[in-house]
Amino acid sequence: MELPLFPLSSLVLPEGRISLRLFERRYLDMVAAAMRSGDGFGICLISEGEETGKAAVPHPLGTLVHISDWDQGDDGLLHITCEGRQLFRILNTRVADNQLLIGEVALQAAEPPTPLAQEFGTLAGLLGQLLDDLRDYVSYPAPRLDDAVWVSNRLIELLPLQAQDKILLLQMQSSGDRLRLLKQLRFA
Repeated sequence: MELPLFPLSSLVLPEGRISLRLFERRYLDMVAAAMRSGDGFGICLISEGEETGKAAVPHPLGTLVHISDWDQGDDGLLHITCEGRQLFRILNTRVADNQLLIGEVALQAAEPPTPLAQEFGTLAGLLGQLLDDLRDYVSYPAPRLDDAVWVSNRLIELLPLQAQDKILLLQMQSSGDRLRLLKQLRFA
């Protein structure tokens, strides 16, 4: 499947939310097309390059997102909120004439909800505190602090991790493995 890609220094994962302020024509056009069609686009971490200007090189993993809300901000920019739907692996990319990155991607199967093991209770507590501290910036209708998948995804999004650590975590096949590594990174 082909998707327009939005390489960022931030990441969103399935069931996560991200707010973006758009001003570059390529991304305004991408969002307009996504809103008309109901299709989404991909968000992935930048491997090389910058968020603005020439098309950046993305890391090979990303998330298919759909726009859940939008408005014109007081700053004149388009503000959108996107919800993460499904992880994908980038197989190939090409750069359109307007510098929009287009990726051929393979969607990845979602890990089913998994009960949070007792050994990760401190990580769930950390996430609960983060969500409370960041409530003015990000909120979830029904936080699931008892689901290992949900907890690991939100921690990867919200903790101040280096991009290479986020990619390492995303490459792991289970939420339990991701939570064990997060514990080793001294967040709990």
